[in-house]
Amino acid sequence: MSRKKIMPALLIALLLLLPACATAECPTFTSVPPPASRAESGKTVSSGLPEKARPALRKSLPPGQSAASRILTSSSGAVSILRPSQPPTAAPAKPMPPVTAKMPAASGTKVFSRQNAAVDYSNASQGYVMVRYSGTAKIKVLIYFNGSSSFYPYDLAGNGAYVALPLQSGSGSYRIRFMKNVSGNSYAELCSTAITTAVSGFGCYLYPNQYVNYSRSSAAVTKAKSLCAKCSSNAEKVAAINRFITTAVKYDYGKAKSVQAGYLPNVDSTLASGRGICFDYSALMAAMCRSQGIPTRLVVGNASVGYHAWNEVYLGGWKRYDTTFAAARQSVKSYTAEKYY
Repeated sequence: MSRKKIMPALLIALLLLLPACATAECPTFTSVPPPASRAESGKTVSSGLPEKARPALRKSLPPGQSAASRILTSSSGAVSILRPSQPPTAAPAKPMPPVTAKMPAASGTKVFSRQNAAVDYSNASQGYVMVRYSGTAKIKVLIYFNGSSSFYPYDLAGNGAYVALPLQSGSGSYRIRFMKNVSGNSYAELCSTAITTAVSGFGCYLYPNQYVNYSRSSAAVTKAKSLCAKCSSNAEKVAAINRFITTAVKYDYGKAKSVQAGYLPNVDSTLASGRGICFDYSALMAAMCRSQGIPTRLVVGNASVGYHAWNEVYLGGWKRYDTTFAAARQSVKSYTAEKYY
């Protein structure tokens, strides 16, 4: 028989098999996408469906549509029987919102005043008092806690400007004494007052004071804001500040030999010069962290290297940072804290 007579016979036999596939199990053919012209003519049958999927397909067929025609339609891309999956949307953490540095204030609602000296304790619950003196005498302010004989001493200028002093011992009773120099190292009480307060939160460790002195316009505050702009946590902020200080500031050995008693750090001067002693390092670290809303202590005490200053930063717990020796890539074996500012 010639090829021309065989081909029509095979096509007729194939078409007779198609209705049977719609109602009974039919053999699985290897699916090879047909050319468009042959698929449109209905002369190519392709089935890649697994056995279990065929009953469900038969139930979903509209009246008059065979399984073969549905398979042909699907393979041509006209119908999608798969549910589209959701695109991946994992996102990096958002930066923390900008922080406005907290500033102490002499509100004037609770004030003790005598002998040209004054204590404004309106905001004692925030962990600080504001003190001032207008006069020519050499004045020291001593702050005692809960009747103790030990105290924190502070030098006070006579320019009449308020200075923030910390209530670092927390809630309780404080006695604040203004001491006037009478000769040499001898002082006599000028006046004093006592206050009782309940300190909330982290108190003084979020505010500037005489030892950690800055304002919202300080260069140190501006630099901290820049360093922390893209940080998504306080831990990232502290890491950025610590990394900056330990690379940008070098130890000033000449200053360490000449520094005098009563020296107070100037954080903007340290930032500008890129030099300082341990007192300067720790004051700068405290100022930058506090201005970002991170509780930070300036700690003074004895270490295995001598009389020293370092920081403790609250990150779910108090963690020590020693930027002075970290900058020199050196370590300190032991620390014994004496004062907190």
